[in-house]
Amino acid sequence: MAHQISNNTTLLRSGGLAAIGMALCYIAMAVIFFGMLSIPAGLDSAGKIQYLQQHHLLVASGYGIGYLLFGVLLAIVLQALHQVFASSPTALFRLAERFGNVWLVLMLASGMVALIGLQMVFRLMESDPQQALALYNTRNLLTEALGGGIELVGGLWVLLLSISGLQQQRLGKALHVLGLVVGALGILTVLHTLPYLKDAFGITQLIWFIWLGISLLRATKA
Repeated sequence: MAHQISNNTTLLRSGGLAAIGMALCYIAMAVIFFGMLSIPAGLDSAGKIQYLQQHHLLVASGYGIGYLLFGVLLAIVLQALHQVFASSPTALFRLAERFGNVWLVLMLASGMVALIGLQMVFRLMESDPQQALALYNTRNLLTEALGGGIELVGGLWVLLLSISGLQQQRLGKALHVLGLVVGALGILTVLHTLPYLKDAFGITQLIWFIWLGISLLRATKA
Protein backbone atom coordinates (compact mmCIF):
# COMPACT_ATOMS: atom_id res chain seq x y z
CA MET A 1 0.00 0.00 0.00
CA ALA A 2 2.78 2.41 0.95
CA HIS A 3 4.62 1.53 -2.26
CA GLN A 4 1.52 2.31 -4.33
CA ILE A 5 1.04 5.66 -2.58
CA SER A 6 4.70 6.47 -3.23
CA ASN A 7 4.30 5.62 -6.93
CA ASN A 8 1.15 7.74 -7.19
CA THR A 9 2.90 10.67 -5.51
CA THR A 10 5.86 10.37 -7.87
CA LEU A 11 3.55 10.28 -10.88
CA LEU A 12 1.62 13.36 -9.76
CA ARG A 13 4.84 15.23 -9.04
CA SER A 14 6.22 14.26 -12.44
CA GLY A 15 2.98 15.38 -14.07
CA GLY A 16 3.07 18.71 -12.27
CA LEU A 17 6.65 19.39 -13.32
CA ALA A 18 5.86 18.25 -16.87
CA ALA A 19 2.88 20.64 -17.13
CA ILE A 20 5.08 23.55 -16.04
CA GLY A 21 7.70 22.32 -18.52
CA MET A 22 5.11 22.49 -21.31
CA ALA A 23 4.53 26.15 -20.50
CA LEU A 24 8.29 26.70 -20.64
CA CYS A 25 8.35 25.00 -24.07
CA TYR A 26 5.85 27.59 -25.28
CA ILE A 27 8.02 30.38 -23.92
CA ALA A 28 11.22 28.93 -25.38
CA MET A 29 9.62 28.48 -28.80
CA ALA A 30 8.35 32.07 -28.76
CA VAL A 31 11.78 33.40 -27.78
CA ILE A 32 13.51 31.42 -30.54
CA PHE A 33 11.10 32.04 -33.42
CA PHE A 34 9.92 35.57 -32.57
CA GLY A 35 13.00 36.90 -30.81
CA MET A 36 16.25 35.23 -31.79
CA LEU A 37 15.15 34.40 -35.35
CA SER A 38 13.97 37.36 -37.36
CA ILE A 39 13.57 36.57 -41.07
CA PRO A 40 14.15 39.80 -43.00
CA ALA A 41 11.04 41.17 -44.67
CA GLY A 42 10.76 40.81 -48.42
CA LEU A 43 12.65 37.52 -48.77
CA ASP A 44 11.29 35.02 -51.27
CA SER A 45 11.07 31.31 -50.42
CA ALA A 46 14.65 30.66 -51.58
CA GLY A 47 15.90 33.49 -49.37
CA LYS A 48 13.97 32.13 -46.39
CA ILE A 49 15.47 28.69 -46.91
CA GLN A 50 18.95 30.16 -47.03
CA TYR A 51 18.28 32.13 -43.84
CA LEU A 52 17.00 29.02 -42.05
CA GLN A 53 20.02 27.05 -43.23
CA GLN A 54 22.34 29.67 -41.77
CA HIS A 55 20.54 29.33 -38.42
CA HIS A 56 19.85 25.61 -38.66
CA LEU A 57 20.86 24.72 -35.09
CA LEU A 58 18.61 27.37 -33.60
CA VAL A 59 15.70 26.38 -35.85
CA ALA A 60 16.15 22.69 -34.98
CA SER A 61 16.24 23.57 -31.28
CA GLY A 62 12.99 25.49 -31.61
CA TYR A 63 11.15 22.62 -33.26
CA GLY A 64 12.74 20.06 -30.96
CA ILE A 65 11.62 21.95 -27.85
CA GLY A 66 8.28 23.18 -29.14
CA TYR A 67 7.08 19.87 -30.61
CA LEU A 68 9.15 16.84 -29.59
CA LEU A 69 9.93 17.76 -25.98
CA PHE A 70 6.44 19.21 -25.63
CA GLY A 71 4.97 15.89 -26.81
CA VAL A 72 7.02 13.86 -24.33
CA LEU A 73 5.94 16.13 -21.47
CA LEU A 74 2.32 15.91 -22.63
CA ALA A 75 2.51 12.11 -22.37
CA ILE A 76 3.59 12.44 -18.72
CA VAL A 77 0.78 14.92 -17.99
CA LEU A 78 -1.80 12.63 -19.58
CA GLN A 79 -0.64 9.74 -17.40
CA ALA A 80 -0.75 11.90 -14.26
CA LEU A 81 -4.26 13.12 -15.10
CA HIS A 82 -5.34 9.52 -15.65
CA GLN A 83 -4.20 8.83 -12.09
CA VAL A 84 -6.11 11.83 -10.73
CA PHE A 85 -9.35 10.66 -12.32
CA ALA A 86 -8.66 6.92 -11.91
CA SER A 87 -11.02 6.38 -8.98
CA SER A 88 -14.13 7.23 -11.03
CA PRO A 89 -13.30 7.92 -14.69
CA THR A 90 -16.38 9.07 -16.58
CA ALA A 91 -17.12 8.63 -20.27
CA LEU A 92 -16.41 12.34 -20.72
CA PHE A 93 -12.95 12.01 -19.17
CA ARG A 94 -12.18 8.99 -21.36
CA LEU A 95 -13.18 11.06 -24.40
CA ALA A 96 -10.89 13.87 -23.21
CA GLU A 97 -8.06 11.32 -22.92
CA ARG A 98 -8.63 10.25 -26.51
CA PHE A 99 -8.21 13.81 -27.76
CA GLY A 100 -5.18 14.24 -25.52
CA ASN A 101 -3.57 11.15 -27.05
CA VAL A 102 -4.36 12.36 -30.58
CA TRP A 103 -2.81 15.75 -29.76
CA LEU A 104 0.29 13.98 -28.46
CA VAL A 105 0.70 12.11 -31.77
CA LEU A 106 0.12 15.28 -33.79
CA MET A 107 2.76 17.20 -31.83
CA LEU A 108 5.40 14.50 -32.28
CA ALA A 109 4.53 14.04 -35.97
CA SER A 110 4.69 17.80 -36.59
CA GLY A 111 8.12 18.07 -35.02
CA MET A 112 9.53 15.17 -37.02
CA VAL A 113 8.02 16.44 -40.29
CA ALA A 114 9.45 19.90 -39.62
CA LEU A 115 12.97 18.68 -38.81
CA ILE A 116 13.31 15.96 -41.45
CA GLY A 117 11.60 18.15 -44.04
CA LEU A 118 14.10 20.97 -43.51
CA GLN A 119 17.07 18.63 -43.81
CA MET A 120 15.76 17.32 -47.12
CA VAL A 121 15.11 20.88 -48.36
CA PHE A 122 18.67 21.92 -47.54
CA ARG A 123 20.10 18.93 -49.43
CA LEU A 124 17.89 19.49 -52.47
CA MET A 125 18.81 23.18 -52.70
CA GLU A 126 22.27 22.15 -53.89
CA SER A 127 21.05 19.89 -56.72
CA ASP A 128 17.45 20.83 -57.56
CA PRO A 129 16.31 24.24 -56.24
CA GLN A 130 12.85 23.98 -57.83
CA GLN A 131 12.18 20.66 -56.17
CA ALA A 132 13.52 22.07 -52.91
CA LEU A 133 11.07 24.97 -53.06
CA ALA A 134 8.16 22.60 -53.70
CA LEU A 135 9.22 20.42 -50.78
CA TYR A 136 9.63 23.48 -48.55
CA ASN A 137 6.06 24.59 -49.23
CA THR A 138 4.74 21.06 -48.67
CA ARG A 139 6.69 20.79 -45.42
CA ASN A 140 5.28 24.11 -44.21
CA LEU A 141 1.75 22.98 -45.08
CA LEU A 142 2.07 19.70 -43.17
CA THR A 143 3.72 21.26 -40.13
CA GLU A 144 1.13 24.01 -39.93
CA ALA A 145 -1.82 21.68 -40.52
CA LEU A 146 -0.71 19.08 -37.97
CA GLY A 147 1.05 21.24 -35.45
CA GLY A 148 -1.05 24.24 -34.59
CA GLY A 149 -2.49 26.01 -37.57
CA ILE A 150 -5.82 24.95 -36.11
CA GLU A 151 -5.88 24.10 -32.40
CA LEU A 152 -9.10 22.08 -32.49
CA VAL A 153 -7.71 18.88 -30.96
CA GLY A 154 -5.84 20.58 -28.12
CA GLY A 155 -8.84 22.80 -27.46
CA LEU A 156 -11.21 19.84 -27.25
CA TRP A 157 -8.85 18.07 -24.85
CA VAL A 158 -8.72 21.03 -22.47
CA LEU A 159 -12.45 21.73 -22.75
CA LEU A 160 -13.58 18.15 -22.10
CA LEU A 161 -11.03 17.70 -19.31
CA SER A 162 -12.25 20.91 -17.66
CA ILE A 163 -15.90 19.90 -17.85
CA SER A 164 -15.03 16.50 -16.39
CA GLY A 165 -12.99 18.15 -13.63
CA LEU A 166 -15.90 20.41 -12.71
CA GLN A 167 -18.27 17.47 -12.61
CA GLN A 168 -15.98 15.36 -10.42
CA GLN A 169 -14.57 18.28 -8.40
CA ARG A 170 -10.91 17.47 -9.08
CA LEU A 171 -7.96 19.90 -9.03
CA GLY A 172 -9.99 23.05 -8.26
CA LYS A 173 -12.91 24.85 -9.82
CA ALA A 174 -11.02 27.99 -10.88
CA LEU A 175 -8.51 25.95 -12.92
CA HIS A 176 -11.32 24.30 -14.85
CA VAL A 177 -13.19 27.55 -15.43
CA LEU A 178 -10.03 28.88 -17.07
CA GLY A 179 -9.83 25.59 -18.97
CA LEU A 180 -13.28 26.20 -20.43
CA VAL A 181 -12.04 29.52 -21.84
CA VAL A 182 -8.82 27.94 -23.16
CA GLY A 183 -10.69 25.08 -24.77
CA ALA A 184 -13.25 27.37 -26.40
CA LEU A 185 -10.48 29.55 -27.85
CA GLY A 186 -8.74 26.47 -29.23
CA ILE A 187 -11.90 25.23 -30.91
CA LEU A 188 -12.57 28.68 -32.38
CA THR A 189 -9.23 28.59 -34.21
CA VAL A 190 -11.07 26.59 -36.89
CA LEU A 191 -12.08 30.13 -37.92
CA HIS A 192 -8.44 30.69 -38.76
CA THR A 193 -9.13 33.88 -40.70
CA LEU A 194 -9.93 35.69 -37.43
CA PRO A 195 -6.83 37.42 -36.05
CA TYR A 196 -5.36 36.83 -32.59
CA LEU A 197 -7.36 33.65 -31.80
CA LYS A 198 -4.24 31.48 -31.91
CA ASP A 199 -2.32 34.01 -29.83
CA ALA A 200 -5.11 34.16 -27.25
CA PHE A 201 -5.24 30.36 -27.10
CA GLY A 202 -1.47 30.08 -26.69
CA ILE A 203 -1.23 32.68 -23.93
CA THR A 204 -4.20 31.38 -21.93
CA GLN A 205 -3.07 27.78 -22.32
CA LEU A 206 0.42 28.72 -21.10
CA ILE A 207 -1.17 30.09 -17.93
CA TRP A 208 -3.39 27.00 -17.69
CA PHE A 209 -0.38 24.67 -17.94
CA ILE A 210 1.40 26.45 -15.09
CA TRP A 211 -1.76 26.39 -12.98
CA LEU A 212 -2.33 22.70 -13.78
CA GLY A 213 1.26 21.93 -12.82
CA ILE A 214 0.89 23.68 -9.47
CA SER A 215 -2.41 21.88 -8.84
CA LEU A 216 -0.83 18.47 -9.53
CA LEU A 217 2.09 19.28 -7.24
CA ARG A 218 -0.32 20.31 -4.50
CA ALA A 219 -2.24 17.08 -5.00
CA THR A 220 0.86 15.15 -3.91
CA LYS A 221 0.47 16.68 -0.45
CA ALA A 222 -3.22 15.88 -0.17
